[in-house]
Amino acid sequence: MQRFEGVWRKRHLLPIWILQMIGAIIYTVVAALLLAAAAYVRDHHRSGSYRYYGYSASELTEYAAVTGGVVLALGIGTLLLCIIEVALYARRRLNPIFLLTSACVKTLVWVAYFVLCIIAAAVGTVSVLDIIVSLVLAAASIAQLVLGAVYTHRKRRGLLPTRDAHGHKTVGVEAGYNTGYGGSGY
Repeated sequence: MQRFEGVWRKRHLLPIWILQMIGAIIYTVVAALLLAAAAYVRDHHRSGSYRYYGYSASELTEYAAVTGGVVLALGIGTLLLCIIEVALYARRRLNPIFLLTSACVKTLVWVAYFVLCIIAAAVGTVSVLDIIVSLVLAAASIAQLVLGAVYTHRKRRGLLPTRDAHGHKTVGVEAGYNTGYGGSGY
């Protein structure tokens, strides 16, 4: 497996990972509490005419269970991807293509969730904390997407510093290589 030493900067990746992990942990904890509350209400609710905004208690617990399950899956998925990225970075095996793929998945998920939070805010059923955390996660995912795209482009063009099979550092385009822009890679 190719090593990617000297490619990444901690100042680029570390803040993104920290923001994503904190946001994912917040959502994971909140989703777990929501699932626990829904299970408690479902188990201890006495039959009655309790209604909230026109919804019965059983409809609310069902909604809370589904919402909690989806948000829990998103939070755990984000945490797993971040942990894999950090582990690959620590072993100097973080491929720009994997980072770009991971960033695409996280960006798609968190931007869609942020849009759903904005729609819910227009209706008046979302908290400010939910909007802030989803905005931070969406912004961090977009930043990681841009970073991954830049480094994947550099990898594709052969401009990343890497190590060959003998451990020697190789940088840049080989001499005589046609860059495709009318000149050679001298």
